[in-house]
Amino acid sequence: MEHSKCPNYDSCKLINSTDVVNTQEERDHYIRNYCITEEQVWYECKRYQIKAELDFCPDFVLPDNVLTTEEIMERFDNDIFDID
Repeated sequence: MEHSKCPNYDSCKLINSTDVVNTQEERDHYIRNYCITEEQVWYECKRYQIKAELDFCPDFVLPDNVLTTEEIMERFDNDIFDID
């Protein structure tokens, strides 16, 4: 079966930055299970879903994140406006 690649693969910070996940092993796990697969599994990726809905995805969102869009936006807003 042919592998398919998420349409966001080339611009996704999970893939292109070391800021989202801590280890290459973790990054490879997400790539294998969400980004490049035998089926279009990226539809199940929370990063894909959030980007499709909001046109961007906060860095802290991982593919297997269980938060709702509203919860993600609340956390994003709190992180941005949290002044210590």
